Amino acid sequence: MNNHLERACALLEELTPLTTDCGAVCDGRCCHESADSEGMLLFPGEETLLADTDFTVRPAAGGCLLTCGGTCDRTRRPLACRIFPLFPYVTEEGRVKAVYDPRGWRMCPLVRECTHVPLDRDFVRAVRRVGRILMADPACAAFLRQQSREIDDLNRLLKLDEERPPIARRKL
Repeated sequence: MNNHLERACALLEELTPLTTDCGAVCDGRCCHESADSEGMLLFPGEETLLADTDFTVRPAAGGCLLTCGGTCDRTRRPLACRIFPLFPYVTEEGRVKAVYDPRGWRMCPLVRECTHVPLDRDFVRAVRRVGRILMADPACAAFLRQQSREIDDLNRLLKLDEERPPIARRKL
C-alpha cells in the first residue's frame, strides 16, 4: 500500500460514523455480501495489501470489489469500509468535502435517515482530510474524481442531494 493510503487509513483507525457501534443499527449490513451490497470498491493499490487476508477481492468495473463474511481484523479493513457511508468528494474546482455516498442508500440507515441521525463530527472531518491526503497521489486523485462524477450522476438521477441536511452534529 502506498504511503498516502497508509496515512489515510491511520486517520480513521479509531473513528466511526457514530460514537456508538453503527453496525448495531443495521446488523452490519455493509459487512456482508447481500442483495443490497456487491462489496466495497477498493482504492488504487489496496488489492495487493489484502491478498493475504480472509477478504474476497474480485475484479469489477472501475477497479476491484471486496467482500467479507461479516467479521474482520479491523486494523486491516480497507479504506472504503473506514469512510463508509461517506466519500471524500472532489468538486469540479478541486475542493474536497465529505458527502454521503448515495451508493449506500439501500443498505445504510445512516444515509437514508441523514436528516435525523447526524454523524460524529471528528469522523466527518477525518474523511475530508483523507480526501486531501489522497489527492496528492495521482492514481488516487483520478479515482476520487471519477467516483465523485459517479456520485454526481447518481444524485441527479435519484435527486438525493436536493435537500442538504447537516452531515455532523455540532460539538457542544
